Amino acid sequence: MLIKVALILSVVLQLAAAIISISLVRRTKTNVAWWLISLGFVFMAVRRIFELNIFFYPENQPVNNLFNSWIGVLISLIMLLSLVFIRRIFNIQKKYDELRKQSETKVLSAIVKTEENERMRLAKELHDGLGPLLSTVKMSVSTIKKQLGDAADKRVIDNVDKLVDESIIAIKEISDNISPHILNNFGLYKALHSFVAKIQSSNQVNVILNSNLDEKRYGYNTEVVFYRVVCELITNTLKHASSKKITIDLFDDKGELIMEYFDDGVGFNAEKAMASTRGMGLANIRSRIKSLNGSFQVMSRKGQGVCFTIKVKY
Repeated sequence: MLIKVALILSVVLQLAAAIISISLVRRTKTNVAWWLISLGFVFMAVRRIFELNIFFYPENQPVNNLFNSWIGVLISLIMLLSLVFIRRIFNIQKKYDELRKQSETKVLSAIVKTEENERMRLAKELHDGLGPLLSTVKMSVSTIKKQLGDAADKRVIDNVDKLVDESIIAIKEISDNISPHILNNFGLYKALHSFVAKIQSSNQVNVILNSNLDEKRYGYNTEVVFYRVVCELITNTLKHASSKKITIDLFDDKGELIMEYFDDGVGFNAEKAMASTRGMGLANIRSRIKSLNGSFQVMSRKGQGVCFTIKVKY
């Protein structure tokens, strides 16, 4: 009696599953795999009906067993075909994800390139626009200084002359920071070495740059992104970390550009900082590395400094 109840319950459940499966066909946009799965549920219910029929009509057992066996074969075949179509769906989904990832990378890369082009334009306007104007002012001041006889007036002119000189130097530095010509002309290592030398001269922090790049050149976006990231990290250290030492290891290793950045500053909550879209420029750094399809990791604890690891294949 319990077996009959179990079989009847099994039939009811299989029919319910088949009805629900068929009712969802429209939502799956009549996908072949879902049709096959629905058909499999229907044949499972039919099979249970044949098994139940044996209890009520024992004399039909040989025929029922034959039908039951073939229905089992049919169910297996249907499920196998449904898995083939499901695998195709997964393959299509994988291709879609790859295309979406490539599209995101191209968009981010275009944004980085557009940003750098704008930086270059602004740097050129500063250098070619304000630079000559200040040089003209300096020549005029020099002419006036030669014609003055009063010592007090000469001191004033000397002071103006120094201010003009400082302004010309400042314009050159601003222009170079916006779009460093060393990066474009001599490559990543030379540009970073020059930037680190400027930081060292300020005596704010001791910066050590280790690298095996020498004069090797990389793609425009790769060099720009690594340069901007290093500048961003050093700026963050100077602003927030109260660090005394920064170590930058930049190496080319079998088709992969790897950078590790360390400072001995106050540190921060790395998980919280990575989850946040604000502060310390981490979101900006992450998007830049993503534009190169690279990886970006950060390890830090309060009072224990920070370690950034960036890897990009080229």
